[in-house]
Amino acid sequence: MSTHATDDVNEGTTDEEGRRYAELNIGDEEFVIYDRQNHEAWIQSTVSLQAGELR
Repeated sequence: MSTHATDDVNEGTTDEEGRRYAELNIGDEEFVIYDRQNHEAWIQSTVSLQAGELR
């Protein structure tokens, strides 16, 4: 696992719900998606998709 984690958040988002969740790239193609209001709510995955791709 990389020690250079980055919070890849789209700062241009105006939708409040869209800003609630964020993606953290922890390196080696691993991602953590977390809830900014509930820091105990998160999932880790080796796959990341934009929320708009799921609709």
